[in-house]
Amino acid sequence: MPSIDQANTISSTSSVRKRLTRDITLLVLLLISFFIALSYFYSKQVQENITQAIMTSAKKLVVDKSHQLFLPINNNLVLSRKWAEFETLTPEMHEVFNKRFIPVMETLPQIASVILASSEGDEYYFTRKDDNWLSRHTSPSKYGDDKVLWQLWNSNNKLIKQWHEKSNYKPQQRPWFKLALTTNKKNHIKWTPPYTFYTQETPGVTGVTHWKSETKNGKSIDYILAFDVTFADIAQAISSVHVDDNDISYLISPKGEVILPPGNHLNIKGTPSKGSMYIPGSESNYVIFDSVNNWLKQQRKLDKSHSFSRNGKRWWYKIFVLDIYSNAIYAGVIVPEKDLVAVLNDNLRFIITGILFLLIIAVIMANILVKKYAHQLKDVPKTRISTQDFTNEIYHLLRLGESETLEFKSTMRRNLKTNKNGKEIEIAWLKGIVGFMNTHGGILLIGVDDDSNILGIEVDNFDNEDKILLHFKNLLSQHIGLEFSNFINLIINQIEGKTILVIECERADRPAFLYNKNSEDFYIRSGPASVQLSVSKVLKYVRNRY
Repeated sequence: MPSIDQANTISSTSSVRKRLTRDITLLVLLLISFFIALSYFYSKQVQENITQAIMTSAKKLVVDKSHQLFLPINNNLVLSRKWAEFETLTPEMHEVFNKRFIPVMETLPQIASVILASSEGDEYYFTRKDDNWLSRHTSPSKYGDDKVLWQLWNSNNKLIKQWHEKSNYKPQQRPWFKLALTTNKKNHIKWTPPYTFYTQETPGVTGVTHWKSETKNGKSIDYILAFDVTFADIAQAISSVHVDDNDISYLISPKGEVILPPGNHLNIKGTPSKGSMYIPGSESNYVIFDSVNNWLKQQRKLDKSHSFSRNGKRWWYKIFVLDIYSNAIYAGVIVPEKDLVAVLNDNLRFIITGILFLLIIAVIMANILVKKYAHQLKDVPKTRISTQDFTNEIYHLLRLGESETLEFKSTMRRNLKTNKNGKEIEIAWLKGIVGFMNTHGGILLIGVDDDSNILGIEVDNFDNEDKILLHFKNLLSQHIGLEFSNFINLIINQIEGKTILVIECERADRPAFLYNKNSEDFYIRSGPASVQLSVSKVLKYVRNRY
């Protein structure tokens, strides 16, 4: 027949289980009410957040597409610069240059042309020409200031023909040349703002890198390697990016010039400038121009969502930097507001139904878990005491007596029989700590004898509490391991004018061993005792427990 204390413990556990079930149920019901209310006001109050989410998704697609196009170009530009520097490549080395860059340009068709130039005014320009390759060599020392050499090469790098032409072209005056000289680090790449290419007369951007080389006579020469990329391929790729059927993606220069893909844009009233770059007209009926004009009025704020209206229709847009181009190009995305509202309305019923379904399942699962672990709640020992009611808590434990989760030790280090400090005394209660952590946890009282009499630890002769804490920490480190300190809590307090130690032990999440001299022992609690297991039993116990 259970004692009064045991009956109280069982009753208390049952009460805790009931309160746990009640609190979980109330919490779930509160969540249901909250989510129902949130869903009710969803379409009106979170529209801006949904807008941001869609705009962010569209932006991510544009950025990802940009990276797909340009990361290989950046990587090849870095690699080619290293190769050119290693080979001491100069604009005069035509066949060597072609042999290197024909495979690169065949692999990366977004590269329109490759340029190698020097600070002495020499330049070698290489680009596609139908099924062949076209090059231009500028060399004031060879051809004079007003002539260049053109060469036509086949796909096998064989010269087909060459000719001289008059030209006032000067590489030092081009935007990419001046920019390249500002790159002063190895592997450093910069991209020009949008501009019109000299030879192709189409707009684009140029990625450049730069290095120095010394001649045999000790003269230092700057060399520049540049990759031209036209806007045609970039704009076409960006415009093909869609989150849904009605959003629009486009390119824009920092000045507000819209970059459109090749095609017939009869509905555009803007002014075409520099090939495919358009300056939005004030009376434009094109939604892209509307967004750009609004952006200009907003003082060109980047990465901010704004809205505008056209013929009773509302649109949201965001303009942001494509970082791969080093702030040389911006991109924009536009989403019609009706699509955002449609998204909300189409998904509102589904969202509410889904939330209710999930929360109902949560209520059912909570009750199942409470029932499943009810017996464990009843069996799990008390491993904590209330310091606010310390005296009553200790008296309650003394009435319970030693058990699988409670152990008493008279002293911390003093052998009362020999009246000397003994290592065996310390090992004895350390076994209890290891046993608690390897079983269900428990409480160790030091300063209490086996008959539940309070003795106190004054006989251990510690100078102060700090000495007790230090001694405890050293023993824990030496015999168990400080990594288990999270599972152990030491309380020093007085009762009946005597100091006792309360060591609270939680169940550890990994096996704990007691290290003593050359032994490594594993203990578990069995009734009121700590029992050492053999190696085979340890393996079986650990396998079943963890």
